[in-house]
Amino acid sequence: MSLHSLWVSCCIALLCCQFSLGCKWIQNGQYKSKSKVTLNLLKQMGGELVINSTVPFRYTVPPHSQKGDDILVLYEAHNQIGKLYIRNWDNLTSVSWNREHLEMFQSVIHRQSVELGKCVEDAVQEEMTISGDMGLQGNTTKRMKRYFKKLEAYLKSKNYTANAWETIRTQIWKFVIQLDLLAAANKRFTE
Repeated sequence: MSLHSLWVSCCIALLCCQFSLGCKWIQNGQYKSKSKVTLNLLKQMGGELVINSTVPFRYTVPPHSQKGDDILVLYEAHNQIGKLYIRNWDNLTSVSWNREHLEMFQSVIHRQSVELGKCVEDAVQEEMTISGDMGLQGNTTKRMKRYFKKLEAYLKSKNYTANAWETIRTQIWKFVIQLDLLAAANKRFTE
């Protein structure tokens, strides 16, 4: 084996080891901690969650697949949650939610999005280095974006009523629980 081949092999092995470490934000428990805060804020910002409330369409977070894909799904999910509330901020007047909790919720979602964005950048860079291709799930994120557009359309069709917002709050709460399961799978498969 030539020195060049040995050097390339060592670099690839090092990158593979780094990639297998996953997202430090998830690995060190920060994601779980912030997610717990998110769920509590969703509960505290309004009245009791109406667990039976549903929208006429569903989205299920995909089960664990490749680590980079999971991180991309988590990142995109937090982006979409944040955008839903930011784009419709002026239409939140019908609900009597605790504004301080709502703003803290948005802040935590933004923080998670930023931290997960760093992990996505690392995963994409590593995937491109190792395989020369970005194997991240485009279809999953497209489906998720469609789901959030449907949530916005649902709000609009219901004239942004308090009941519609409560339904959305419950759907987001359920969605965040699914994201927690995905993050736990990511952590479990990289330990």
